[in-house]
Amino acid sequence: MIKHIFKLIWNKKGANVLVLLEIFLAFLVLFAVLSFVFYNVDRLANPLGFEIENRKYVSFGDLEEMDSLTRAQSLDLMKRSLEDLNLIEEVAFSNNVRPFGGSNNCHGNENKGYLVQACYAVVDHNFINTNGMKITAGRGFLEEDINAAYDPIIPNEHFMNEFFPGQDMIDSIISFQGDKKIIGVIEAFKYNGEFEESDNRALLLNTPGNDVRMTTAYLKLDPSADVSYEERISNTIQSVLKTSSFVIQDAPLLSKRTNLETWVPMVALLCICAFLCINIALGLFGVLSYSISKRKGEVGLRRAIGASGGSITQQFTLEIVLLASLAIFVGIFFAVQVPLHSLIDAPHDIFYRGILYAALIILAVVTLCALYPSIQAARIHPATALRED
Repeated sequence: MIKHIFKLIWNKKGANVLVLLEIFLAFLVLFAVLSFVFYNVDRLANPLGFEIENRKYVSFGDLEEMDSLTRAQSLDLMKRSLEDLNLIEEVAFSNNVRPFGGSNNCHGNENKGYLVQACYAVVDHNFINTNGMKITAGRGFLEEDINAAYDPIIPNEHFMNEFFPGQDMIDSIISFQGDKKIIGVIEAFKYNGEFEESDNRALLLNTPGNDVRMTTAYLKLDPSADVSYEERISNTIQSVLKTSSFVIQDAPLLSKRTNLETWVPMVALLCICAFLCINIALGLFGVLSYSISKRKGEVGLRRAIGASGGSITQQFTLEIVLLASLAIFVGIFFAVQVPLHSLIDAPHDIFYRGILYAALIILAVVTLCALYPSIQAARIHPATALRED
């Protein structure tokens, strides 16, 4: 039967070319969208590395009008004033590299003959506790680390797995903006949002020798603190800085806004794909219905010589499924070039998954569209079909 069906497809090659082209293009679009979705979903599955619930971030700029001593005294006074508020549990500071802020500081240099590189944030000793970060090895920063012989560094697991796989590097000295001592390892720090790809990240402790301005405060609040409590925080900060040029932001809200930048195009593209599949379904349904109406004589003759309704259904269904399979095969040939030649810098498995699921979706849509007209063809009475023919 397969050989016979291929002959039928070839005999109607003029009409089938358009169907082939439509399915081929639909496969490529679906492959691209699904690969994009898988890429983002995989990143979403990786840990964020810090907690956002009951957290607020305060951005107060560079405080350029203050000298370094006055700035340090103001930050110390701000921290003590905020900690005195009854619903604030922890306070910490960092430079301009903050969660969901869009800023990056990255550095790379030779360490014992090979390049060590990472993006980093400069933080105070209370940063890890305030943000609920998970330490997987060693320890976090302590206040006495500020005057230690070597400036401490806490990289993430991705950093350690890339540069020091399987090694216990706690208390080891590495070269990263000068000699740094690894005192601990954090699970992750995806400060650009949950959809950020896992990469090398590190925390550096703010020490007297650093010419770094701390521009962000992190507040861990008691769960009972409501929106109105933000006014007390604002008044406290304003009383210390003597200015209102600062912004208080809610961490969960910032996270949602950042995630929307990825969710919106993902959902939009999936909707486009759904619309495309519906159009394919309607087009195939119409083509099949028209084709069957033109082949009533063939159906009637086959039924007259003893063909069962099931065999009629099977023939028409297989015709369109084989036609779709040819289009998908050509589409796979082009799609597989992306991972084989590394045309896009992304894990190869997402493209293979995109190919697999795009093929399955197209075949499912095609099969469902072919079934109803094929069943209708099987119900045609031989005498009626032959008389009309």
